[in-house]
Amino acid sequence: MERIFEMMFSKVGELFLSKVMDQTADNAHNNVKNIKDFEVILKTLQKKLKSLSARACDVEEEITNAERSCRKKRKREVEEWLEQVKSIEEEVAELGGQVESHGFVTRLMDGGRAAKMSDEVDSLVEQSRNFGELVLDVGGNLGMGETLLANGMVGQACHDNLGRVLELLEGGKVSSVGVYGMGGVGKTTLVKHINNRLVQQSHRRVFWITVSREFSVTSLQDKIARLLGVDLVDEDNEGRRAARLHSAFSRMKNSVLILDDVWEYIDMLRVGCHISVECCRLIITTRSLKVCRQIRCQEVILVEKLGNDEAWKLFNETLGNEIALGSQVEEIAKSVAKLCDGLPLGIISVAGSMRGEASVHTWKNALSELKECVVRQEGMGEDEVFKVLKYSFDQLNRSNQSQNNEYNTLQLCLLYCSLYPEDYQILKEDLVRKFISEGLMDQRKSRRGQIHQGHSILEKLVNVCLLESGVVFEEYVKMHDLVRGMALMIGEGRYMVRAGNYSLMEIPDEEEWTNGLEKVSLMMSGIKRIGDGISPDCPNLSTLVLCGSPLDTVTGSFFFKMQHLSTLDLCETDITTLPDSICDMKCLKNLFLEFCSKLENVPYLGNLKALRELNLSYTAIEEVPRGLEELFNLKFLSLDVRTLKMLPRGLLLKLGNLQHLKLPFHNLVPIEEIENFKKLEEFSGGVEHVSDFNRFVTSRVHDTCYRIGVGYSYTARYRFFELYNNELILCGVSLKDEKVSGEGVLYLTMIRCKGLSTCFVNDFPRLGDPTSLKRVNIESCGGIECILSSDHQDLLLPQISTLEDIVLVELEDLKGFVIAPIKIVFSSLKRLAIYKCSKVGKLGLPALSFPNLEYIEIEVCGEELQEIFDVDGRGSVTLPKLKKLILHELPGLERVCKATMICNSIETIEIVQCPRLMKKLPLHLDVCPPPTLRVILAAQEWWELLEWDNPNLPQLLHPFLQLF
Repeated sequence: MERIFEMMFSKVGELFLSKVMDQTADNAHNNVKNIKDFEVILKTLQKKLKSLSARACDVEEEITNAERSCRKKRKREVEEWLEQVKSIEEEVAELGGQVESHGFVTRLMDGGRAAKMSDEVDSLVEQSRNFGELVLDVGGNLGMGETLLANGMVGQACHDNLGRVLELLEGGKVSSVGVYGMGGVGKTTLVKHINNRLVQQSHRRVFWITVSREFSVTSLQDKIARLLGVDLVDEDNEGRRAARLHSAFSRMKNSVLILDDVWEYIDMLRVGCHISVECCRLIITTRSLKVCRQIRCQEVILVEKLGNDEAWKLFNETLGNEIALGSQVEEIAKSVAKLCDGLPLGIISVAGSMRGEASVHTWKNALSELKECVVRQEGMGEDEVFKVLKYSFDQLNRSNQSQNNEYNTLQLCLLYCSLYPEDYQILKEDLVRKFISEGLMDQRKSRRGQIHQGHSILEKLVNVCLLESGVVFEEYVKMHDLVRGMALMIGEGRYMVRAGNYSLMEIPDEEEWTNGLEKVSLMMSGIKRIGDGISPDCPNLSTLVLCGSPLDTVTGSFFFKMQHLSTLDLCETDITTLPDSICDMKCLKNLFLEFCSKLENVPYLGNLKALRELNLSYTAIEEVPRGLEELFNLKFLSLDVRTLKMLPRGLLLKLGNLQHLKLPFHNLVPIEEIENFKKLEEFSGGVEHVSDFNRFVTSRVHDTCYRIGVGYSYTARYRFFELYNNELILCGVSLKDEKVSGEGVLYLTMIRCKGLSTCFVNDFPRLGDPTSLKRVNIESCGGIECILSSDHQDLLLPQISTLEDIVLVELEDLKGFVIAPIKIVFSSLKRLAIYKCSKVGKLGLPALSFPNLEYIEIEVCGEELQEIFDVDGRGSVTLPKLKKLILHELPGLERVCKATMICNSIETIEIVQCPRLMKKLPLHLDVCPPPTLRVILAAQEWWELLEWDNPNLPQLLHPFLQLF
C-alpha cells in the first residue's frame, strides 16, 4: 500500500507541477501580450490626444479672438469641453510618468485605464464635431452699433448735411443715401457723426463697414457676416452666402448699413443686402457721383470744401492755444491754411505739424515750402490733398536726422505702416516690435528702450495727425486711406503692397517683382500656394510679409533670388513645412512663424548665423529645431509651443545674447540656465519651485519683465504681442511653509494651490507683501472662505488700494467676498468677477468702497447667494463708472442691493437664469435711456413680469433689448 500511495502521490505531484509550469508559462505569455497590447494602446492614446490637443488649441484661439471684441461669449458647452480636455491631458501625462517610473508593473495594472482614456478622447473628439458655433452673442453685434471716434464738425454746411441725412432717415420714404465729394473733404467725418447720432438717439440698429479700394463681394460678405453674427465659414458659394445674409437682414427691421469709402459699383443683391425702407437702409460715402447713381441712391449729398473763414477756424483749433501767435505770424498762418485748399484732412495735418511754433522765420519757411510742395507735386494724383499731405510728411524731417540720407526714423516708421491693409487697426505693441525687428529703432538702446522709443514715435505721428489712435481691446493706430495712399506713392518702385486683398489668389507675376523692390506685403491676401516656376529676381528685397493668408505651400525656388532678404513673416498661415532654401539665407535676421498651427517640422537652422529674431510660438513642432544652439546672435526667441516635448538641457546656455525669451510653461527651465542670460529683459516660462522664482526675482526683478509659472503645465491665455508685466502664476503649489518673494509682482494667478488661509489677504505676508499688485486671479484653491475681513483692513491698505482686477473661480469654500463690516475702499478696482463658487452666500460687498468699479460679472453660483451689495434700504448707492453688470445662472439671487443703485454710465446689462430676482430692473437710471447704454440681455419671461415706476420705460428701453 505504501508503494501504491508513493506512486500515486508521485503522479499527482508530477501532474500538479506540470500544470503549475503550464499555467506559469501561460501567465508569462499573457503578461508579455498584455505589455505589448498596453504599449499599442498607449501609443494610440497619445496619438489621439495629440490631435485632440491641437483641436483644443484651435478652439481656444478662435474663441479668444472672438471674445476680444467684447461682443461674444464662449458657450458653456465649449468651456466645459476645454476643461475636460485639460483634465485628460493631465491624466495621460500622469500615466506616462508612472510608466517611466514603474515600468511593466504599471503596464500590467493600468491596461484598462489606458483603454478607458482612449475611449474618453474619442468621445471628446466626437463632441467637438457637433459644437456648431463656439460662441454666443452677448449684445454687441446685434445691439445698436458702436459709437465711433470722430473729429469735430466744422462749418455750417456740415451741420446742415448731418440734419438733412437724419431727416431723410426719419421721413420713412428714402431707403438709400449717397454722400460724395473729393478725397479729404470730410465725408467719413460727417457719416461718423450720423452713425453716432443713430446709435445714441434712435431705435435703429447701425452697422458700419469700411469697404476700401481692395474690394470684393466675398470680403464684403465676410465683414457683414461678422457684424450680423452669421456663420459663413463653411460656405464658399457666393449665392448661398448672399442668401444667408439676406435672411439675417430680413429679420432686422429698422436697421441702417453704412458703407464707407466705396470706390466702384456694388450690386447689393449679389452681396445679400436687400435695401428697403422697412428693413435695411443704406448710406454710402464715395468720391464719385457716378457710383451713387450706379448703386441707385435715392438721395445724394455733396460734401464741399471749407470756405476761407471755416478753414482758418479749423486750422487755428488744431494748432491749439499753447503758444499765442503774434499778428505777423497769424497772417502767415492764414496764408498757410489757405494753401490747404479748404480740405479738412490737409488742414489738420499741416496745422498738426506746426503745433508749438511761434517764430516768424519758421512760419515763413513753412509757407514757402508748402507753396513749393504744391507746385512740385502736380503729378501726384487727382486728389489735391495729396500735395498737402506730402508737405506734412516732409516736415517730419525738419528737426530729425535722416537714417539713410533720405528719410528719417519718423518717416520710415510712417511708411512701414502702409504695409498693413487699408483702414486696418494696427496694435501698437505689435507695430513697435516690428519697428525693432526692421532695425528702425536706435540700435544702441536696450530692447526696453527701443520699445519706449517706438511708442514715442507713434505718439508723435498721432500728434501731427498722420496717424489716428484708438482703443478697442488694446491700443491701436491706423492710417487714413489718403495718408496711406500718399505713403504708397512715396514708396512706389520700392514697396509692393497688396495687403488685405482676399481676391488675390495667386502670387503676383514675376514682372511685378522689380529689381528695386525693398519691401513686399501680401498679408491677409487669398494666396494659398506658391508653386514651381516663379523665382522673382529681387536682389534688394529686405522684407517679405505673407502673414494672415491661407498659404499652405511654398516651393524652395521662390527664394533663390532673394539672398538679401532680412525679414520673412509667415505668421498665421497654413504652411506645413518650410523649404530648405529659407535656411540658406545668409542675410536673414527675422523669421516669424507664430500661429502656423499646421507647421510640424522645421529644417536645420544652423546656417542662419545672422538671425536675430525667431518666433515659433503656437506652431505644432514637437522638437526644438536642429541647429538652434548655433544661432549665437539671437536676441529674440519665442518658443511657446504646446506640443513641444522637451527642451534639451544646456541649450539655453549657448544663447547668451538673448534679450527676449518666451518658453512653454510645461517645459520647466533650470534656474541656472536662466541666470546665464546677462542681457535678458523679457522672460516668459516655467520653473519648478517657488525658491527658483525667488532666486530669479532676487537677482533680476529690476532688470527683467517676466511672466513666470511655478510648478505645473500652464497654457497662457493672452495675446501674443503683449508687454510683459511681472506676472506670477502658481499652480499646485503649497504655501504653507514657503514664502513668495512678491516685491514687484503686478499680476498674481493662483490655481489649485494649497495651504492658504481662510481669509486670503492673511496670506499676503507669505506672498511677500506685494504693494504694487494690480490683478489677482484665484482658481480652484481650497480653504479660502473670504478675501478680506475687518481684522487686517488697515494694515493691508497699501496692497488693496492698487488692485484693479479681482477674479475668483471655483473656490469651493468661499462664503463671501468680505466677512464683517469693513471701511476700506478699493479705490483702484475696475473689475470684479466671480465664477462657479457654489457655497458663496452674502457677498457682503460694501457698495461705497468701489468708486471706480466698471465691470461686475457673477456667474454660476449656488442658491445661498441672495444679495450682491451689503447696504440697508435707505437712500441710494451710486456706482458712477459701472459699465457692465452681468449676472448669469444665480438661482437664489433675490436682489442686487436693498437700496436704489444708480449707474448712469451703464453700457451692458445681462440677466440670465436668475429666476428669483426681484421683478424690478436691478438699477435706477436717472436718464433713460442713458447715453452710454448699448444692450440689455434678459429672459423674456422675466422681462415681461417686471414692474415699472415709469410706464414709459419699457418703450424707451426696447431698442436696446435682446430677449431669449
